[in-house]
Amino acid sequence: MYLRDVIKATAKVGGITPEALLAADKGRKVAALRQLGLLVSSRLTDASWPLIGRVWGQRDRATVQAAALKADARLASGDQLTRRELSLILAELDVRELPCARPPAAAYRYRPATIRTRIRETEARLRTLHAQLMAMEASS
Repeated sequence: MYLRDVIKATAKVGGITPEALLAADKGRKVAALRQLGLLVSSRLTDASWPLIGRVWGQRDRATVQAAALKADARLASGDQLTRRELSLILAELDVRELPCARPPAAAYRYRPATIRTRIRETEARLRTLHAQLMAMEASS
């Protein structure tokens, strides 16, 4: 599944162009549809949150996560319009149901060397903070 497929399906269900869906329009209908599309993108692709944001109109990771969370909350509350739009998007994508959880993104998997480097950096910061604390305690 590709992000562009989700964008096209979401736009088709909403009766708008993909360009309109990706624009900065904050109208209720377009925003709700975009939120739903972002949720579907996060659940059906293994793209990272930042990548989804870039493809969906240069949005940042936090915006994408918040939008997906809003759409998920509307679905959980039983909003019939959102459920109907979701079922139409999934039908366009030839998918039976939306997975319950987001698949792990490859971008968030760190190599062991990267993890070791981050641990060393964190330990160095902790040593510095500990030395500062000891100096403060000694002077008081």
